[in-house]
Amino acid sequence: MKEIELRLALVFYGGVSLAIYMHGVSREVLNLVRASACRSERIGRNGVAPVMERAPSPTQLAYETLLDRIGQTLDMRVVVDAIAGASAGGVNGIMLARAIAHDLPLDAHTSLWLKNADVTELARPQNGLKGYLKSGISPVLDRMISTQLKTDIEDAETREKLRTLMQSRWFTPPFSGERYSGWMLDACREMDRHHKPGATLIPRSQALDLFVTLTDYRGQVRRIHIDDPAYVEEWDHRRLLNFRAVHRVPFFLQSDLGPDSVPELVFAARATSSFPGAFPPATVLEMDHVLAGRREDWPHRQDFLSRGLELKEDDLSHRCFVDGSVVMNKPFSPVIEAIRNRPAAREVARRLIYVDPVPAAVRDPEAVQPPLPGFFRTILASLAHIPRNEPVGDDLRDIEERNRRGRWLAQTISAAAPVVDKAVRKIVPNRGRIKPEALTRYRAEANKTAHRQAGYAFLNYEALKLQAVSLRLSNLMVSLARSQGQNLRQDELLSCLAVYMERLTRSLEDGPPEAGDDVVLFLRGLDVDFRVRRLRFAIRKLNSYYQSRLRDEASSADPGKVDHFKSLLYEQIDHLAHRWDAGFYGKSTVELASQLAEVERDGPSPESSAKLQATLDRLKSLMGLPDLDRLQDELFAVKGAELLPNDLWRDLLRSYVGFAFYDLVTLPLLQSNDFSEVSEVLVDRISPKDACRLSGEGFRLKGAALNSFGAFFNRSWREHDYLWGRLNAADRLISVVLSAAGPGKPDAEEEEELRHQIFRAILEEEEPKLKADPDLIRGVKAKLETLFAVSA
Repeated sequence: MKEIELRLALVFYGGVSLAIYMHGVSREVLNLVRASACRSERIGRNGVAPVMERAPSPTQLAYETLLDRIGQTLDMRVVVDAIAGASAGGVNGIMLARAIAHDLPLDAHTSLWLKNADVTELARPQNGLKGYLKSGISPVLDRMISTQLKTDIEDAETREKLRTLMQSRWFTPPFSGERYSGWMLDACREMDRHHKPGATLIPRSQALDLFVTLTDYRGQVRRIHIDDPAYVEEWDHRRLLNFRAVHRVPFFLQSDLGPDSVPELVFAARATSSFPGAFPPATVLEMDHVLAGRREDWPHRQDFLSRGLELKEDDLSHRCFVDGSVVMNKPFSPVIEAIRNRPAAREVARRLIYVDPVPAAVRDPEAVQPPLPGFFRTILASLAHIPRNEPVGDDLRDIEERNRRGRWLAQTISAAAPVVDKAVRKIVPNRGRIKPEALTRYRAEANKTAHRQAGYAFLNYEALKLQAVSLRLSNLMVSLARSQGQNLRQDELLSCLAVYMERLTRSLEDGPPEAGDDVVLFLRGLDVDFRVRRLRFAIRKLNSYYQSRLRDEASSADPGKVDHFKSLLYEQIDHLAHRWDAGFYGKSTVELASQLAEVERDGPSPESSAKLQATLDRLKSLMGLPDLDRLQDELFAVKGAELLPNDLWRDLLRSYVGFAFYDLVTLPLLQSNDFSEVSEVLVDRISPKDACRLSGEGFRLKGAALNSFGAFFNRSWREHDYLWGRLNAADRLISVVLSAAGPGKPDAEEEEELRHQIFRAILEEEEPKLKADPDLIRGVKAKLETLFAVSA
C-alpha cells in the first residue's frame, strides 16, 4: 500500500486574549497528531512512541476513524516539523511543542486559559485609600462604556470587570507577571505528571523545532562592515529563541522541551507575551524570584543565558524583554528555513499552516475614506496596531520562489541524467555484487572524471564549496567559544579563514587538484555538507520510485524495505548534521576555539595561523568524515542490495556514485543543500473566516473586542472562543488531510459524515466543562444537526 507523510509547520500569530482561540486550535492539532501516532502503533508501524495506556479522547478516536478510512487505499501519517509563535501565539506554540515532543496532554492549559486568563486573576488591585478614591470614577466609566464602547461591552460581567481594572494601579502595568509565570509553571508541572521517559509523537530520526520571538528592550550592538567607515554599528532588538527535540534512537529523546527545561520555556512564554503596558517587562531576575518562592531549581539557567539570550550574569539587572510581536508578530521565516530540508522517511506532502484569529479586512477602495488620525490614535497605531499587522506577502512569495526552484531543480536533474548515466555506466559494473571498498574507488573515479570534464567551471564550484565550509566552520567556532564565555566575532574569523583558503587554492590554478593536495584533504576532512547533499540526492532518487516504479513493480519492490533504507540514510544525515553542533565536541575543543579570540584581536600572523590550524585539525579529527564515508559506502553496497530489487539498487548506486556530476551543475546556482523530497510547500490558514460551515458569515470572536483584550473580561467569552478554536481547526485540518490524500479520499457524502463525527466528538468532550453560557453548546449542536440534515 502506498504510504505518505503529511508534514505540518505551524505559525501562531500574536493577539492578546485571542490566545484562548489559538489554544483551541492547538488542542485539535495535538488530537490529530496523536491519533496518527496511536494508529501507527496499533497497526504495527514503528517510528513513534505514544503512551498507549492513556485513554484516548472521543476526538482522537474520531480522527483515527478518518485516518482508518483513508487507510483503505493510503497509509497516511501526520507529523509536525516546526512551530513558531509570537506573543499569545508564542505561549501556545511552546505548550503545543512540549505536548508533541513528550506526548503530554494540554488539559492543564485549558484550565489556565479558562479560569486564570481573567482580569480579576491577572490584575493587581489597588487597596486602601487610593482604591477608595478611585472608586469615584465608576459613574464616569459607566458613561464611557455606554457612549464610547457601545455593543462591545453590553454584558454586565464585562462592565464590572472593566470597573475593577480601572481601580488597579495607575501608570504601572495592571497585570502581574510573577502571577502569570506561576500559573504557567503550575500548568507545565501538571502536564509533566503524565511524563513517561521515551514517550514522544516525533518520528524516529526526526526533530521538532520551536521558535519564539522576543523583543530585547535594550538591544544588542551589531557591527556591519561597509566601505567607509570600515564598519557601522546598530542596535538589534529582535531575539529568536530556538528550542529543539530530536528522536535519535528508539525511546530516547534529546530535548529542550522536557521537564528539566520548564523554567526557560516559561520565561520565553512570559517574555514573548509581555504586552507593553499590560504586563511589566520580563526579566531573568523576576523568573529567579518566582522559582525561589516556589523552591524550584533552574537546571539549565547558565546555558540558557549564554546560548539562548546571549547574556552574562552582570547584564541581568539592566536587561528586560517585552512582547515578541513588537518586532516579529508573524514569524514565518524561521519556520520556512526549518522545513526547507527537513527529511521524511517516505513520500511527503508538506503544509505550512498559520493561525490568524482575526484576518484583516481589506478596505474597499471605492468606500468613503476615514479621516486622518489624531494625535493619540497615531501613537497607538504606531506602537500596537501596525507592528501586529505586518504583511506576510514577502514570506509567502519566498515559498512560491522555493517551489519554482524545486521544479527547476527537477528539470535540471532530468536533463543531465542521460549524460551522467552514460558516464557512470563506464565506471560501475552492471552485474555482480559490489563490495564497499570497490564502491569507494568508483566514487573517487567518478569525482575525478566530473571535475576534469567541468573545465574552467570547476574553479567556481570549488571556490563556492570552500566558502560554504568556511562559513560553517566560523559559525561552529563562534558557538564553541561562546560556551566558554568568549565573544568571538565571526566577521574577523572569516577574514582569517579567507587568508587560509587563499593558500589552499593556489594549486587550483593548474587545474583540478590531485588526491593528496591540501585542498582535497581539507574538504575530505571538513566538507560535511557535500556528504549531506549526496545522501539527499540518493533519497530524492528513492522518492521517485514511490511515484513511478513502486506502482509498476509492486511485486518486486517492497515499500516497507524502501522506507527502511531511507531511514538508514536519514540516520547518516543526522550524524553528519550533528558535526555542526557545538554540543558534539568536548572541553579541549572548546578551549582551542576560545583561543581564537586572540586571532581576532591580533589579526593574521604566524601565531594566529598556528592556532587556527590546530583548531581545524582537531575538528577534522573529531568529525571522522572518512569513517562515515566508508560506512555509507557499506550501506549502499550491502544493505541496499539486501533491501532493494536489483534494478532499483543499481540505478540508485549510479546516482550515488555520479553525484559529483550533478553537484557541479546545481550547487553554483542553488548554493544550498536543497535536494528536498518534494517540489512544493502548500500554505493553509486557520481562522473563523476560512471555517464557516457552522458559524456562518459575519461570525466574530468575542476576544476581538476591546482591542483584542475582550476575553480577559468574561468567562463565557473565553469558553466561546476556545470552543470555536477547536471547531474551526477541526474543519480546516480535515480539509488539509483530505487534500493530501488525493484520489484516495472518501466521497462527498462519507466526507460529510466523518466531518460531523469529529464535530460531535468535540462537543461531547466540552459539554460537561463549558457551563458559563448554557446556550453555547446547545446552539452549536442545533447548527450541526441542521447542517447535517441538509447535507444528508
